[in-house]
This record gives sequence, C-alpha cells and structure tokens, in this order.
Amino acid sequence: MIDDAAIRARYAGMKAHLDERGRRLFAALEAKTAGYGGIATVSRATGIARSTIGRGLKELSRGQHRGGFGVRAVGARRW
Repeated sequence: MIDDAAIRARYAGMKAHLDERGRRLFAALEAKTAGYGGIATVSRATGIARSTIGRGLKELSRGQHRGGFGVRAVGARRW
C-alpha cells in the first residue's frame, strides 16, 4: 500500500521551493517510486493532474535536462 500521507507531507514541505517544472518532476519521481497506482495516489495527495505527472515521467525517462534559467521553452510566453 502506498502511503499518501507521507507523499502529502513531503510535497507540503517542498511546494514553496518548487517552480512548475520542479513540481512536475517531484510528482513524477514520487509516482515512479510508488510503483503500480503511483500516479493516481500522487495526484490525490498533491492535487497535481495525472496528465502533468505523466508528462513529468516522460521527462524523467528521456533524461531531459535544460540548463539555464526559466521554466518554459524558449519562445514560450505566459500572457
């Protein structure tokens, strides 16, 4: 059984220090570590959408790392 209270506590402690990419990768790593049912459990514990966690898992599996500053892709803007 996955301990969603522990996930919730770790997320609460880190949330203020993470940007949107950091939150996505944190949730993805928690889901990956939890194994089967991890995405659903992490989504319930953190409030992060399942699709966002899935996107984070893809980033982890590809080993994507962007250096420099910023969260968004080059040329992407927040209106």
